[in-house]
Amino acid sequence: MVMGESDIGQIREIYELLGDELSKNIFSNRLMYSLTGDMQFVRNVVCSIDKGKEFYERLKANTQVKVIFGAGSVGKRLVRVYNDIKFECFVDNYGAGQIYKQLPVISVQSLKEKYQEALIIISTKQCHEEILEQLLREGFRKENIINIGMEYEKLGHLQYFDLPKLEERKELKEVFVDGGCFDGNSSLDFYQWCLAPGGYVYAWEPDAENRRKCKRILDENGIKYELIPKGLWSEAKELKFEMDGSSSRISEIADISIQVDSIDRVIQEPVTCIKMDIEGAEYQGILGAKEMISRFKPKLAVCVYHKPEDIWELPQLIHRINSEYEFYLRHYSFGDVETVLYAL
Repeated sequence: MVMGESDIGQIREIYELLGDELSKNIFSNRLMYSLTGDMQFVRNVVCSIDKGKEFYERLKANTQVKVIFGAGSVGKRLVRVYNDIKFECFVDNYGAGQIYKQLPVISVQSLKEKYQEALIIISTKQCHEEILEQLLREGFRKENIINIGMEYEKLGHLQYFDLPKLEERKELKEVFVDGGCFDGNSSLDFYQWCLAPGGYVYAWEPDAENRRKCKRILDENGIKYELIPKGLWSEAKELKFEMDGSSSRISEIADISIQVDSIDRVIQEPVTCIKMDIEGAEYQGILGAKEMISRFKPKLAVCVYHKPEDIWELPQLIHRINSEYEFYLRHYSFGDVETVLYAL
C-alpha cells in the first residue's frame, strides 16, 4: 500500500490521540501489517492479550507435532497467521481428505493412529466443548489439548464492553446501537454491562436469518429493543449484499439487494453507545451518524480490521466529526480480526 503525505499526517495525529501505551502498541503493529502484510505484526497484536501471548509462546517452545482440530475459517486463519510454526495437518469430523495450503485434513481415527501424542489445537468456536469431550473419550491427554475455541468464546463476550474507561462514561439510561447485531449476543452483553432495566437497543441487521436469531435471544432475555431490518450506511438506498452468516457484507457482485439507512435518519433520540461491526462499511456507517456523534458524543466501539486503511481512516473520520474524543484500541482474537477502536 502506497501512502501519501496526508496519510502520514493523519497517522501521526491519531497516534497522539491514543489514550494509553497498549493502544499505541496495537496501532503501530496494525499499521505495519496494513503496509507490509507481514504476519509478524499480527502476532505482535495477538500478544497484546495475555492468553494470546501464552498461546504463541507455547507454540514456539513446544516440540510436539502440532495439529489443528477444525478445518474451518478459524483453523485456516491460525495457519495463515502463525506461518512461523509448523503444523502437521488439520483434523475434522467431516472434512477428511481435503487439502489446505498443502496440509491434509484427516479423521480422528487417523489422528489416533499417527499422532497420539500430538499437541492438538481446537479451533472451532461453535462446538469446542463437544470436541474436547470427544478427544478425551478417544484417549488423548488433556495436557496435550489447547482449546482456542473456548478462549474465543470468552473474548467474544469481552469485546466492546471490557475497557475500564467505559465504566466512567456509563449513564443511567443507556441507548445502544448494535450495528451488525448478527445473533444478538452483543446486545445481550450490552444489557448485562449497562445493568438493565435502564437500557434500550436499536439492533440493525439486514439478514433475515440473523434477525430471527437476534429476536429470539433478545425476547428470551427480556431486552427492550427495536430490530431494524436494514444495513448501516451513510444514507437511505438499496445496495447489493452477500449473505454469509456473521460475515455478510455489502458487495457489488452479489445477487441479493438490501435496504440500508443511516443512524441520523432512523433514530430520533440521543444514543449513548454505538457498536459497529459491519464488514467494511464502518466508514459509511460513521458518516451516517455524523449528527449524533457531533451533538451527543456517544461512546463508540468500531471494528478497524476489515480494510487495511481502517486503522487510521476511521479514527481520523471520528476526530473530524468531534475532536473531543480520546481513542483506545483492544484486540479480541488469536488472528488478524476483531481489533476494536473505542472512542470516548
